[in-house]
Amino acid sequence: MALGLWMGADAQAARPMITDDANIVDAQSCQLESWVKTAQASLERWAIPGCNFALDTEVSVGGNAQNTVAGGDSQFWLFQAKKRWKKVELHSWGLSTTVGRVTERPGRSQQLASQLVPPPSAQDTYLNVPITWAVAGDRFIHLNLGWIHHERLNISHPTWGLGGEYGLTPRMFAIGEVFGESGMQNKTQMGLRYWVKPQKLQLDTTYGQPLRGGKEERWLSIGLRWLSDALY
Repeated sequence: MALGLWMGADAQAARPMITDDANIVDAQSCQLESWVKTAQASLERWAIPGCNFALDTEVSVGGNAQNTVAGGDSQFWLFQAKKRWKKVELHSWGLSTTVGRVTERPGRSQQLASQLVPPPSAQDTYLNVPITWAVAGDRFIHLNLGWIHHERLNISHPTWGLGGEYGLTPRMFAIGEVFGESGMQNKTQMGLRYWVKPQKLQLDTTYGQPLRGGKEERWLSIGLRWLSDALY
């Protein structure tokens, strides 16, 4: 869980892809990533704004509202900092490091069900290292290697992701990825990404499922990403 692109040398892999890219939003600029993910037994609505104001570091704070058939409603809050060490350039590679924390808080239905004793919040802390290769101006490969600690269970697992983006037209891209966490089932998704306004407004949609899951575990996501001009 804790774990876009335009023609040219810069890759900007936006959600709903889980595998991240090595670049960040432009200096003195901000972005808003928002998406809806729906499955047979759940609905998630996310919004995560992020800005790069100093030290070539993108700081994001956001969250979601989520409803599941089994668990009722809940919320997730995310704080993340992503430092870029090497910018992605054409026919070369880029490198970043991301650290973040996700906190789950029970919704109203869970609190009522617990008879006025709220269930404990779940917290996950994660580290991710995105690496991106710019194979061409419209083709990119993303590799993620990371780690996550689930505080409620007091366990830690390695995480990974492998994704790609391929230009179909100057504005339309095919996207796909496989990703996973050690001890859990690996997942895959694929879809399309479209620049409504190049380098400013982007739409994407994906269809995904666990590699060995049933149809009840499949999901569909639709995302919107907005990028600002430099603010100062």
